[in-house]
Amino acid sequence: MEVAGGRVRRIERVPGAGGHVDYHVDVHADGLSKRLVFSGNIFVGPVVLTGTDERGGRWDEVIDEPRRYGEFATADWISRFLDRRH
Repeated sequence: MEVAGGRVRRIERVPGAGGHVDYHVDVHADGLSKRLVFSGNIFVGPVVLTGTDERGGRWDEVIDEPRRYGEFATADWISRFLDRRH
């Protein structure tokens, strides 16, 4: 799947208890392979993005208003976030 700034190679949804869900996303962007992990709750609260790249780079971001990208309950949220932000 193509998104702004790169190509999504894989999205894995990992459900947890009480509405918690993680999305593990492999992306190739800016000439690097990156692993993004989005963690949040489908009902409330922010989403936390943790990213790493093949060079050992690491970053974190808190997405305070995740609903502006739709419902966090499906992988479509990931595509909308990446298209609008990156």
